[in-house]
Amino acid sequence: MPKTTLNLRIDSNIKKQAEKVVDELGISMSAAIILYLKAIVRENGIPFDMKVRKPEPVEAPKAKAKKKAKPVLDDDEFELPGSDSIRAAIDKL
Repeated sequence: MPKTTLNLRIDSNIKKQAEKVVDELGISMSAAIILYLKAIVRENGIPFDMKVRKPEPVEAPKAKAKKKAKPVLDDDEFELPGSDSIRAAIDKL
Protein backbone atom coordinates (compact mmCIF):
# COMPACT_ATOMS: atom_id res chain seq x y z
CA MET A 1 0.00 0.00 0.00
CA PRO A 2 1.48 3.38 -0.96
CA LYS A 3 2.26 5.76 1.89
CA THR A 4 1.57 9.48 2.02
CA THR A 5 2.50 12.33 4.34
CA LEU A 6 0.05 14.23 6.51
CA ASN A 7 1.12 17.65 7.79
CA LEU A 8 -0.94 19.52 10.33
CA ARG A 9 -0.59 22.51 12.57
CA ILE A 10 -1.69 22.25 16.18
CA ASP A 11 -1.35 24.23 19.38
CA SER A 12 1.96 23.32 21.01
CA ASN A 13 0.36 22.80 24.46
CA ILE A 14 -2.16 20.31 23.05
CA LYS A 15 0.67 18.47 21.28
CA LYS A 16 2.73 18.27 24.50
CA GLN A 17 -0.24 16.99 26.50
CA ALA A 18 -1.09 14.41 23.82
CA GLU A 19 2.56 13.28 23.65
CA LYS A 20 2.51 12.57 27.40
CA VAL A 21 -0.61 10.42 26.99
CA VAL A 22 0.62 8.44 23.98
CA ASP A 23 4.01 7.96 25.65
CA GLU A 24 2.24 6.45 28.67
CA LEU A 25 0.32 4.19 26.29
CA GLY A 26 3.62 3.11 24.73
CA ILE A 27 2.79 4.27 21.21
CA SER A 28 4.04 7.09 19.00
CA MET A 29 2.06 10.14 18.01
CA SER A 30 2.02 8.80 14.42
CA ALA A 31 0.56 5.49 15.64
CA ALA A 32 -2.11 7.34 17.65
CA ILE A 33 -3.11 9.44 14.63
CA ILE A 34 -3.21 6.34 12.41
CA LEU A 35 -5.47 4.63 14.99
CA TYR A 36 -7.75 7.67 14.96
CA LEU A 37 -7.95 7.73 11.15
CA LYS A 38 -8.67 3.97 11.05
CA ALA A 39 -11.47 4.49 13.59
CA ILE A 40 -12.96 7.19 11.33
CA VAL A 41 -12.97 4.71 8.44
CA ARG A 42 -14.37 1.88 10.60
CA GLU A 43 -17.15 4.02 12.09
CA ASN A 44 -17.78 5.87 8.83
CA GLY A 45 -17.59 9.11 10.83
CA ILE A 46 -15.93 10.70 13.82
CA PRO A 47 -15.54 7.94 16.46
CA PHE A 48 -17.04 9.98 19.31
CA ASP A 49 -20.14 12.11 19.86
CA MET A 50 -19.94 15.68 18.70
CA LYS A 51 -22.68 17.82 20.20
CA VAL A 52 -23.44 21.47 20.65
CA ARG A 53 -24.38 21.92 24.27
CA LYS A 54 -27.32 24.22 24.79
CA PRO A 55 -27.32 26.23 27.99
CA GLU A 56 -29.90 25.03 30.49
CA PRO A 57 -32.66 27.51 31.29
CA VAL A 58 -32.19 29.40 34.52
CA GLU A 59 -35.08 29.20 36.99
CA ALA A 60 -36.41 32.28 38.68
CA PRO A 61 -35.19 32.59 42.29
CA LYS A 62 -38.76 32.36 43.66
CA ALA A 63 -39.34 29.03 41.92
CA LYS A 64 -36.18 27.60 43.45
CA ALA A 65 -37.21 28.79 46.93
CA LYS A 66 -40.57 27.04 46.63
CA LYS A 67 -38.89 23.76 45.65
CA LYS A 68 -36.49 23.93 48.60
CA ALA A 69 -39.29 24.71 51.07
CA LYS A 70 -41.20 21.48 50.33
CA PRO A 71 -40.44 18.78 52.92
CA VAL A 72 -38.71 15.67 51.67
CA LEU A 73 -40.75 13.30 53.85
CA ASP A 74 -44.20 14.05 55.19
CA ASP A 75 -45.83 11.57 57.58
CA ASP A 76 -49.23 12.18 56.00
CA GLU A 77 -48.07 11.46 52.46
CA PHE A 78 -45.91 8.37 52.92
CA GLU A 79 -47.13 5.21 54.60
CA LEU A 80 -45.40 1.87 54.91
CA PRO A 81 -47.31 -1.42 54.71
CA GLY A 82 -48.54 -2.36 58.17
CA SER A 83 -47.60 1.01 59.66
CA ASP A 84 -49.58 4.15 60.33
CA SER A 85 -46.79 6.41 59.15
CA ILE A 86 -43.06 6.66 58.68
CA ARG A 87 -42.77 8.04 62.19
CA ALA A 88 -44.56 4.97 63.61
CA ALA A 89 -42.30 2.66 61.58
CA ILE A 90 -39.20 4.42 62.91
CA ASP A 91 -40.54 4.25 66.48
CA LYS A 92 -40.95 0.48 66.09
CA LEU A 93 -37.25 0.13 65.30
